[in-house]
Amino acid sequence: MGDKTALKFTVFADYHYKEGMYLSPVSDIEEIVNSAYENGSDFILHAGDFSNDYNGSKEVLKPFLNNKFGLSVYGVYGNHELETKGNTMTLVTPLLTNDKEVIWGTKDGKIGDGSIGYYYFDRGIYRIICLDTNYSFNEKKGEWQHNLPASWGTPEGNILPNSLSPKQLFWLKELLLKSANGGKKCIVVSHATFNDEWHGCAPDTKEVLGLFEAANKARKGTVFLAINGHYHTNKISQKDGILFFDVNTVRNGRWVYEAPKHYDENHTFEYEKYDDDGNKISSEIAPLSVLWQSGNTWYFDKPLYATVEIDDDGNIEILGTKADWIHGVVPENLPASKTPEITGGKFKI
Repeated sequence: MGDKTALKFTVFADYHYKEGMYLSPVSDIEEIVNSAYENGSDFILHAGDFSNDYNGSKEVLKPFLNNKFGLSVYGVYGNHELETKGNTMTLVTPLLTNDKEVIWGTKDGKIGDGSIGYYYFDRGIYRIICLDTNYSFNEKKGEWQHNLPASWGTPEGNILPNSLSPKQLFWLKELLLKSANGGKKCIVVSHATFNDEWHGCAPDTKEVLGLFEAANKARKGTVFLAINGHYHTNKISQKDGILFFDVNTVRNGRWVYEAPKHYDENHTFEYEKYDDDGNKISSEIAPLSVLWQSGNTWYFDKPLYATVEIDDDGNIEILGTKADWIHGVVPENLPASKTPEITGGKFKI
């Protein structure tokens, strides 16, 4: 790689920031941003679920969107982006990126009212396409709907959750063919995966893979990398000339609906509290149990993220990070993909 590197970026997923909810300290984002600057990343990507409350999280939006290095940051909608009351697409969509020059999936490419949350941007010959897998189908109304404000998932009664919707699929089809004709090399970023060999792939995966195939037939290597979050798992797979990269969560390594008690008063962390303007008002050592999702969640002891280096010869190098389970408390019956790491490696496309 070295002198041949044409594109370099830092990526993370599923940070899930909301004060008092999970172990997701602001210092994690500061570390990710600092690392990106120090390693010479061109930009930072997140693959969704950055925050469960954008409206109430100025303390983490400031060091990310307005980071001191002026790094461009880009993200996609996860299924928790609108979770808390007051978090509408009008508010959240502009906070997905600090780059005002991205091309949104609207007719004029402008952000408009924020109701379209998918977009793309270019870095030289590379085109990064950021999708929104938060559509589902309302059979009674016969229409596709986006996840609603103050919710974390599909509207009640809807089918085909985690879809792109026909409108977005058409936009993606046109964009990929235009990219092929223009000699662009595309990286596709989404929350849900389009790898049909992995559990829980998006319902319209077949259609999306068909679009990838058509673009790659029009020009070999048009779509060469697909990045996703959502599953809090660690996976990498190559298929049909595309590297699929499932980015592990930053900290929330394992969530179980009915979990056995696993943290006690000796399992502590530094609890920082902030005012409405994002200013720190206190810091204290507290038991993890004060975080209201700790009864269901096992955490890593440090944040996970990765650096991706790409060269024009089709080489991709992923430099991952590793952690341990905080306080040595390891979940039982842990699936192989739930290890506290992001696996690195070198790949040829």
